[in-house]
Amino acid sequence: MFTILCIDDDPRTLELEKNLLEMQGYAVLTASDGPAGVALARAHRVDAVVLDFKMPGMDGDRVMELLLKEQPDLPVVIRSGFPYEVPEWLKWFATAFLHKGDGPKVLLSAVQELITRKKISDPVSPNRVPSAEPIFEWSIVKSHSAA
Repeated sequence: MFTILCIDDDPRTLELEKNLLEMQGYAVLTASDGPAGVALARAHRVDAVVLDFKMPGMDGDRVMELLLKEQPDLPVVIRSGFPYEVPEWLKWFATAFLHKGDGPKVLLSAVQELITRKKISDPVSPNRVPSAEPIFEWSIVKSHSAA
């Protein structure tokens, strides 16, 4: 069974992610802030992370930096309600970026793709295919104001 770590300071979002992923058969660990998420990742084998970007105390960029220092190949999905505030460098290290307004199908699709890639790139797999490309393009929908 694959384990997904969800880190988000919004308890409703965290609960929705947890329920959605558990219904798909994933084991899910949750953390309501960055330090708790880093501690869980250190204490458990985690196959992928769904990470909120904007959190009080320790933002998602710092959390991701700490996680990737210890597990450079850890797949991370960044979710944000503030896509314009996400630093440019994250596009090179996050496996996927999703807007928090994206529906559950988009999140499930991203997680399923992460797990598929993890299976393929597993060092013990004879079908190992290295990939450093993000699974989703960093597209931000620009708002258009009425003239």
